Amino acid sequence: MWFLAALFLLPGQPLPKALPPGTEVVLKTGVHAAIELKGQDLTLRAEPGAVIDAGGQGHGVVASGENLRLLNLTVQNTGPKADFYEPDSAVYLVDCAHCRVENLGAKGVVTAVRAEETPGLLIRGVRAEGNRRGPGITVYDAKDVTIEGNRLENFLDNLYVERINGGRIQGNTLLHSYRYGLHVMFSRDVEVAHNTAARGRVGSAVMYGRRVSVHDNRFFGHVGPLAFGLLSQEQHDSAFFGNEIFGNNVGILVVSAQNDRFFKNTLKQNGFGVLVLREKNKGSTAAVFEQNRFLANVYDVAVDDPEARIALKDNAYDRASRLDLDKDGVADVPYLPSSSYALLASRMLDLSLFAFSPGVKLWEEAEKKVPGLRLLSLVDPRPHILAEAAPARFSGGLLLLALLALIGGLWLRS
Repeated sequence: MWFLAALFLLPGQPLPKALPPGTEVVLKTGVHAAIELKGQDLTLRAEPGAVIDAGGQGHGVVASGENLRLLNLTVQNTGPKADFYEPDSAVYLVDCAHCRVENLGAKGVVTAVRAEETPGLLIRGVRAEGNRRGPGITVYDAKDVTIEGNRLENFLDNLYVERINGGRIQGNTLLHSYRYGLHVMFSRDVEVAHNTAARGRVGSAVMYGRRVSVHDNRFFGHVGPLAFGLLSQEQHDSAFFGNEIFGNNVGILVVSAQNDRFFKNTLKQNGFGVLVLREKNKGSTAAVFEQNRFLANVYDVAVDDPEARIALKDNAYDRASRLDLDKDGVADVPYLPSSSYALLASRMLDLSLFAFSPGVKLWEEAEKKVPGLRLLSLVDPRPHILAEAAPARFSGGLLLLALLALIGGLWLRS
């Protein structure tokens, strides 16, 4: 972009309503009032020490037009409105095509960036801390969106997108969300990669969309009755691979999803590695789990949907170490990573207290040898053995994860 003119704005000076294309507005050091930017090929840039104060009402910056750039802004004292779809925000973009927000700083705000009908949007380098009342970054009804390299903490949903057609969500750090760390709704052809979502109250979710690729992310530390690392709910034709999912009540929760594929994920130290449920009055799940690694989970796989079509193939398990192996490290007999006891425990919570008891372990070992008809469909015909395989040991922390996960499962079925 070639700048035709530079406008230096001192604190207290109003921004002209009409700016010629190519203008760069530079905010000088000091406290500025809320700004409305409208036009084409405009840049709003803050010098170090410049702050936009919304005066406790509305948004810090409202921008609309085409090819607008908002750079290095710091916004404070926005309004308190916390309506999930119409929150007060540090930056509000509406009807803003090919606009970009980079290096925004905000703290104690309801929402950092709110965007609607913004094709070609780029949001990068936002550093924001919320008050748990609204979403950190929320984008609605847009295509070809890029949201990358942001750090968001303590929002209701740290990052929420809805009705996105094409785009990338990558390299974001999403911490201590009061609900979802990452939340993708009614979207298609979106890549979600290399993000970290950790220690939120619920987890991260991809829901009601198609052809979403979720790969090479880290989801961990979600502990609570409804907590999971990653949820796929009524998600169709999507791929989940290369993710590291650990220390959650449920690693991957799958609810009434269709034709999803989960491969090369690591599921470690969760209550349930994978839990498949059926949403009330919805269809059954059809999914493939291939070449995943299950390590030190209380239960590796549990399926509470008699009509679910779950295919297991070439996954690796730490609990399969008792099987005879071929030279290539593959067991020469099929392996059952689930049990009827896991299913019973998901419906009768008190039974989870006996998950590590000798009697239950004998029950599960016997069932692996001769699985019932219902469990036969969950057999992995070519199980691999993890190098770090170790016998399961009693762990109070893992037992707590399992118990909380089961409570959450019961709530989802209610």
